[in-house]
Amino acid sequence: MENTKTIGKDYTLKSLAAFCLPAILNELVINLLYTIDDGLFLSRYVGANALAAFSVLFPLFMIHNSPSILLGGVSSLASRKMGEGKSLEARGDFTAIVLFVGILGIFIGAAERIFMDPILKLLGTTEILYPYARDFVKIGALYVPLTLVSNIFMRFFVPAGKPKMELLATTLNVSTNLFFDWYFIVYKGVGMVGTAYANLIATALMVTIGLIFFSGRNCEIRFAAPSRNLGKLLKDSCRYGISSFLSNLSVAFGSVVSNYVLLGWGSESYLAAYSIVNNITWVFMGCFFGLYGTSGPILSYAMGEKNKEKLNRTFRQVLILTAMLSGILVISFLLFGDLVAELFIAEGAKDSKDLINFGMKIAPYSFMLFGYNVGARMTFASLGNHRTSAVLTFLQELVFNNLTVIALPLIFGIKGVWFSFLLTNVLTLFFSIAAVYLNRDNYGYGKSGQALLLR
Repeated sequence: MENTKTIGKDYTLKSLAAFCLPAILNELVINLLYTIDDGLFLSRYVGANALAAFSVLFPLFMIHNSPSILLGGVSSLASRKMGEGKSLEARGDFTAIVLFVGILGIFIGAAERIFMDPILKLLGTTEILYPYARDFVKIGALYVPLTLVSNIFMRFFVPAGKPKMELLATTLNVSTNLFFDWYFIVYKGVGMVGTAYANLIATALMVTIGLIFFSGRNCEIRFAAPSRNLGKLLKDSCRYGISSFLSNLSVAFGSVVSNYVLLGWGSESYLAAYSIVNNITWVFMGCFFGLYGTSGPILSYAMGEKNKEKLNRTFRQVLILTAMLSGILVISFLLFGDLVAELFIAEGAKDSKDLINFGMKIAPYSFMLFGYNVGARMTFASLGNHRTSAVLTFLQELVFNNLTVIALPLIFGIKGVWFSFLLTNVLTLFFSIAAVYLNRDNYGYGKSGQALLLR
């Protein structure tokens, strides 16, 4: 069997933490800089309405990114094939998916540009927010294919054996975005369209980095002759990516629902405040995606090896790392969350200050629950248990999230919406625990020591 330098290694708790750290920091950096980037520049230099418009467009971003998330499941498939000693086949799959999403992105971008007005109306854009949203989409639709390709590249840095490359590429991407946001919005004063231009340039840089990196000969995953059986590859990739895909679409739908609720009960300023708190919260919670996005390929590789001992050991290590990361994030949020929020509370957001301060008091209580919930569904996806992963995703993102967003304001008034995410994670945790318990003998982490799916 062909050995891999990274995801096939036997990790201790310390070495696994070191391996996952670049991806965790990557999520922290990308979310922090993107929050400071688009959110801060829009709030301070264009106005709260521009930030609210950006929030209204968020579901559109999620939807047009969904193909790369669905087909990005090929990274788990490739990791498993590498564990089976089929590295050349894994490289062909990677190349075929990159080509496919690039072509698909051209059609999606064209559709967004052609049907821009009805799309904005469907998203709930008000007359006040429409000019801001229109200015962004006119440019944003042009770089959809670049976004999809860069998303695939990001999913493959870990299987390629270079997790630090993910952090480097992201840092360069967001730094570029920050500079051009300042250049277009502050220096040139072109408003909302400046954010779109900055994103276009930064995304083009990401694709360029990926093309150069994956053309190298030292990567365990790199460009090769594309797999010919595209239909089977798409089907298999979708099986691995279905959980993340459903999560993405559910978040998009939930964002539309919350936008309608906030604009219905409150105003554009309330939506801006809600967006600021959500952005700051995701700066911290995104770290869990870094942890499980890195440990996932290790689990997939172990499944390919049929290595029960490695699976069992990695399970325990990831649970410990989740608890440690949760504690660090809660403490960090309490220490630095308000400082980040203050960056947004300028002239463009003065009316939202009290709302932001209230939301910031509620936010950190969801962290540990969220970590284990997202960990359960991402781990099951990495193990190939797509049905369980999809069910957990469906319950959390589509059922509980939307029910709480709609119901809590009806009971407690508009401030009830701040508690929706906390209650969603409480409800989901019961099902996550049940799923882990019911699958205990399938992967060998139960007391019986059985691993029925590895025979």
